[in-house]
Amino acid sequence: MAERIDKFCENLRVKLTSIDNEMQLLKATVDGKLKTAGQDVQTQLNAVKKRIEQDRAKVTAAQNDMKKWMEERRSATREKIVEWKAKFERAKLQGYADGAERYAAGAAIVALAAVDQAQEAALEAWLARREADSAQGSQAA
Repeated sequence: MAERIDKFCENLRVKLTSIDNEMQLLKATVDGKLKTAGQDVQTQLNAVKKRIEQDRAKVTAAQNDMKKWMEERRSATREKIVEWKAKFERAKLQGYADGAERYAAGAAIVALAAVDQAQEAALEAWLARREADSAQGSQAA
């Protein structure tokens, strides 16, 4: 009976040692990933910031086109459009349609810029949370 208990204890010790080794390896892998994750996030953040900066002039132009269209839209009432149609004033109708298309294109550019800004904010938030968690972990230790 003692032999069985000894064998069981040895098997248990081997199993626990094996589990401990696997957990230590997993912890080291996770810690390593966390270190590179911060670098990866920072690299992505830098790329997003660069894209935002490169698109700044395009976004500003799009916003100006949108403002211009809003002014044109206020002055071109439904009655005026109906009148242009009745008088076959194609140039005015074309101009109005062109302005509407510029507005739509501008709105798309502004929306895409907003998505870039949201991505930038999310990446900055991730880095900030990591810093906060790191500081809290250091303080607890």
